[in-house]
Amino acid sequence: MKKKTKTVIGVILAVALVAVLVVVGFMTYLGITWTNNHEFGEYVSKEGPWGMTATWVSEDSSSYLICKKENDEPFAKVTAYFQGVDGWQAYELHGRDRIAYLNTVENDTTIDSTSGNMKFDGTTFTITDLDKEIFGTNEFNYVITDKEFSPD
Repeated sequence: MKKKTKTVIGVILAVALVAVLVVVGFMTYLGITWTNNHEFGEYVSKEGPWGMTATWVSEDSSSYLICKKENDEPFAKVTAYFQGVDGWQAYELHGRDRIAYLNTVENDTTIDSTSGNMKFDGTTFTITDLDKEIFGTNEFNYVITDKEFSPD
């Protein structure tokens, strides 16, 4: 083989090796990220709003999470209430991994849905990246409270 042919083959093999390493690295990153997000979701489901019967309140009391866990259910039903110009607006709150889903439900049918990211440090549950035009802010931080709440 000529020297030029060997050089071309060497360059092709080097480029192919780099491409394989990039793909493997990216797939590993996705796998680690998915695992971390999934583990976080399980943690929030057990220790956060879905793991208990409780009332959580935002820092400014403009939003509440009402969590009701029945004895035979693995997770609590969580309803988020936000103070709006027309009174309290109710949303079903669901979570998956690091995403919080807020659904407006009528007659067991989802009418509208929005989402944000969630964080939980063991005592404070946070929903971020919300639509500011809908909720008046893009973030709510909640802590458990003994305060009674009624949307009426």
